[in-house]
Amino acid sequence: MHFTKVEAIGNHFVLIDARDLPEMDWLALATQMCARGFGVGSDGLLVISGSESADFRFRMWNPDGTEDVCGNGMRCGAVFLVEKGLVEKSSISFEAKSGIVHVDVSIDEEGIRYARVNMGVPSTRAGDIPIALPVDDGLNVPLSAEGQMYVANCVLVGTPHAVIFADVSHFWERIPPVSAEIERHPLFPERINVTWCHVESPDSLVIRTWERGVGPTLGCGSGACAALVAANLHGLAGTSASVRSPGGVLQVEWPGRGDVFVSGPARIVFEGEWKQAVA
Repeated sequence: MHFTKVEAIGNHFVLIDARDLPEMDWLALATQMCARGFGVGSDGLLVISGSESADFRFRMWNPDGTEDVCGNGMRCGAVFLVEKGLVEKSSISFEAKSGIVHVDVSIDEEGIRYARVNMGVPSTRAGDIPIALPVDDGLNVPLSAEGQMYVANCVLVGTPHAVIFADVSHFWERIPPVSAEIERHPLFPERINVTWCHVESPDSLVIRTWERGVGPTLGCGSGACAALVAANLHGLAGTSASVRSPGGVLQVEWPGRGDVFVSGPARIVFEGEWKQAVA
């Protein structure tokens, strides 16, 4: 099976063009291919196939085999399609787990591909996250983990994030281990991504993200969106900001508190052949 390794601000994936492939056990394949040391090693498996409702169908599996939504993954998928000449246009629609998603691809004067994805209207409704509390709003949710109290601002951007405001410089190199406990906290029956956020200024945020089913990643598109939404709703940021992660910088826009957009570079790293049979 042919595969392509892609990345966006250090968020790296194995991508398979499955338009001409039979349906298979993608969950099992994800756990094998994403395994570091034993597989290709990645933050997730991306599968692009045909669709009757959009240009392509886009699916993503985490290394633990759970299917999810991924902003950086969709940006990588769009750049792959353009780079490979599989589309003759720069605006691509994906049938994704969260609905129909639109991605625009551009190229700068240095030949670097950029992709901007519309992540849809974010939600802080407790039922959308979901949160196992009798509350309507997911902002300012108190939670106890490892003997400490935290305040989680829960935002659904295709996938749910618990945004926690903190001084990210204290754990720039190593994300707090408590993130693993927060991901699986009883408050979140479907688990949750954990995004630690520091507001440098109204148009500049710094984040570190622990992704559910993955662990710490160098960057996260949905996490960047969730951070801006939470900061904006708290009056700490405007409607657009540069969001910096260890892997690089993304631009996030939330005009009129409608759809939220995230843009940044994405690229193909290498290609290969997967020889191992799916268990």
